[in-house]
Amino acid sequence: MKSGVADPDTGNDIGGWQGRISAIFEEEETLTIQWDSVTLKKIPPEHIAWCEEEGLSWSEMNLSLVEVEPGAVRDNPGDVTATIAKIASQSNWLHLGGAQGQRIQAIVNRAESQDLFAVLSSWHAYLEKHLVFPFAAIVQEYQRGPIRQGARITVVAISSLDEMYGTTVMVKMKQGVSELPLCDLKATDAPIKTQQLVEDYAMWFANR
Repeated sequence: MKSGVADPDTGNDIGGWQGRISAIFEEEETLTIQWDSVTLKKIPPEHIAWCEEEGLSWSEMNLSLVEVEPGAVRDNPGDVTATIAKIASQSNWLHLGGAQGQRIQAIVNRAESQDLFAVLSSWHAYLEKHLVFPFAAIVQEYQRGPIRQGARITVVAISSLDEMYGTTVMVKMKQGVSELPLCDLKATDAPIKTQQLVEDYAMWFANR
């Protein structure tokens, strides 16, 4: 980008950013620039978060033909693909917006890899450390067996980590004790942090 060029959406200075032209629109006298890996690595996290919340791309931008100038090649397309994948894995929950997206992303980023079970394990460890028991909850989803959707139960402890159902918990009800997926519950009479964490986990699990 030429010196002094501004992001058309935010007004922030992007002079000196570099990339490759991926499309040219002659009638509009605009083009699409896909940022190279060097530029991608320097994009402020706040900008990436804002783009995710607004549903905009942070890896490319449409600009006027007069705002760009030739630059030296600094990487290859493979570098760009790898960098985009890495950044996306560390920011793809920010599209939820606000504090919830940030909380979910922070827990996902604790995982050793982006493999689903690794992320499940990250959630499980975080839940074990931060949930406060016992707490009251409502069964939000259909269940097989004696527990019905809408039933009010008491969650007493974490039970296990299941590859299909995620973190399961032990619950008490009138009929006795049972085990349910935490993602199917909504915490009610519980500390705010516990309610929030159960809601965040359910949101992640439903959209993983």
